[in-house]
Amino acid sequence: MPRKKEIKEKLTTVDTEKGRISLRKNLVLKDGTTIRIEPVNGKEDPREFQRFINTLTKEGTYLLVDKPVTLKEEKQWLQTQIQAQRKGDQIYLKALVNGHLIADCFAKPGFGRNRGNINLGIAVAKNWRGKGIGHMLIEEIIVRSEQKWHPKNIYLHVVSANKKAHQLYESLGFLQIAQLPQWFEYNTTYLDEYILILDKKRFQQEKKKAGIR
Repeated sequence: MPRKKEIKEKLTTVDTEKGRISLRKNLVLKDGTTIRIEPVNGKEDPREFQRFINTLTKEGTYLLVDKPVTLKEEKQWLQTQIQAQRKGDQIYLKALVNGHLIADCFAKPGFGRNRGNINLGIAVAKNWRGKGIGHMLIEEIIVRSEQKWHPKNIYLHVVSANKKAHQLYESLGFLQIAQLPQWFEYNTTYLDEYILILDKKRFQQEKKKAGIR
């Protein structure tokens, strides 16, 4: 379970059509480390993002990317994310410590008649896991998604072997609704993949318990 007690939050409050909500700007860990949360803005260093993704790939995490990314590829990918952010086609948040990328997450609506369904994804660097950062980032991306799109559904995918991530998502109110047998190729074998959908009522209840509106 995420250790939320290790984190202090600095929030900014904004008014929306559905009332006042709080958005996180900084997380302060128990040891005093400040984590800055902000959307991509076009000022990013592609080398920092390349380092981040290649470290995760080398570790063997359950990401779709399965080989090292070149700087040229990362520049093209990052530019695509920035353009999508500016067009309002996605929300992409980065978590920084002293300017270094330690985690990121995204929310993206489906195409056409599926635009009311928002897909989430997240990645956290190995040395920063188990500190509640993933929990806080997913909470934040959900809040911002509700503010921006008012979606019908919010969902994500998780590989069956990624049990810690599965546990994290369930603690936030996600419920497993489907299983895709032998779907995700990993080290020459195929693993099952689960689809989880957010129980919004449960998510709101958990937020109230934590004192977040």
